Amino acid sequence: MRDQLLGGRYRLVRALGEGGMGQVWEARDETLGRPVAVKVISQLAGGGSRGDEERARFLREARITARLQHPNTVTVHDLGEIGTGNDCVPFLVMEMVRGESLDAVLKRGAVALPNVARWGAQVCEALDDAHKAGIMHRDIKPSNIFVTPSGVVKVLDFGIARAADPIATRVTRTGFIVGTPAYMAPEQARGYPEPSSDLYALGCLLFELITGRLPFQAPDAMGYLTAHFTQQPPAPSSVAEGVPPDWDDLVLTLLDKDPARRYPDAAALAQALRQLDSGPLGPFHIWTFASRSLDVWGVSTADHTRIVQHSCHGGPNQQFTFHPVGDGLYEIRTFAGKCLDVWGASTEDFTPIVQYSRHGGENQRFSLHPVGQGLFEIGTFAGKRLDVLGARTDDHAPIVQYTRHGGPNQLFRLVLVGWENLPA
Repeated sequence: MRDQLLGGRYRLVRALGEGGMGQVWEARDETLGRPVAVKVISQLAGGGSRGDEERARFLREARITARLQHPNTVTVHDLGEIGTGNDCVPFLVMEMVRGESLDAVLKRGAVALPNVARWGAQVCEALDDAHKAGIMHRDIKPSNIFVTPSGVVKVLDFGIARAADPIATRVTRTGFIVGTPAYMAPEQARGYPEPSSDLYALGCLLFELITGRLPFQAPDAMGYLTAHFTQQPPAPSSVAEGVPPDWDDLVLTLLDKDPARRYPDAAALAQALRQLDSGPLGPFHIWTFASRSLDVWGVSTADHTRIVQHSCHGGPNQQFTFHPVGDGLYEIRTFAGKCLDVWGASTEDFTPIVQYSRHGGENQRFSLHPVGQGLFEIGTFAGKRLDVLGARTDDHAPIVQYTRHGGPNQLFRLVLVGWENLPA
């Protein structure tokens, strides 16, 4: 096919690759004088009512996909057909992207966590834009993610996506499930894909980038689908060394069998990945005005169990890390990886508000306000300040409260663990 002119405009220059749907070529747009990529969908060649129906489905979905205009999505420029009758084959014209796909990256082994976070966040940005337009990708996998030399991610192959509207559903119902079994969410395998299915597939991809292998191992497609239905995925840290607990939490949340327990949308996942990319501050001991340390004395699984106390003793249960979440806000996390949580915003000054939780949300976000002499006020989402109610010697007396008044009991000192000037 080399040197062939498609649609009277696109001259094929060299083959770039071949997949299940057809061949990808570098071509030259002779009208605009620019390089483009052309995907020839040879799988949809042939005549008859079935061939005509499948080509109609592809052309309709390609037109829908062409509406997507996002920096992390490969832009569709044009589409058409070559040949006639039994030789009729559709083709898709896209922007030419230089770089390499993630399957090529994975051949070199696991990927550094900062790259995983940045690339994953960019994939989420593309998915968020598509989902808002009613389009699901349905085949997130390494070969469909391209990274340019400048580090910009491009998501390919939205061409098999199905627009989430009744007309498109009727046109695209062809009796088979679209997707790749090794990355397929359980509900998608049952024939009921939803936007969260793309996040599940991305969870499989992130696991693979972090560890160098997929979360499930199987000999064939049916084995993968069975694993997605019945097996619990391992934590990435159990497969690869040096994976922090926050990464385990993120990936295992994405791989939950229940779509409702995954991240609420791609935008929320992008934010979580950006937080992992920025990295935490600390760990710190947070010292109160009475020279006590905030102390986590319980690690219950109930979200509303009171855990923040003061203590005159040292130890890991007094260590906290500050994780930037944007807009000058932080999540304050305990040694167990939980988040401090403000669960009430009453006007009563002495209502306990600091708890822990494994979930994200605005009530776990705090701002740090320097007040001089190395001291800070820690502000809650309601504009209140954390408040040390008492300075008792009993280790398990609750002391962290909020108040709307100022005073020394709202002042804290952050001391990096390991510093020589740690209080005795």
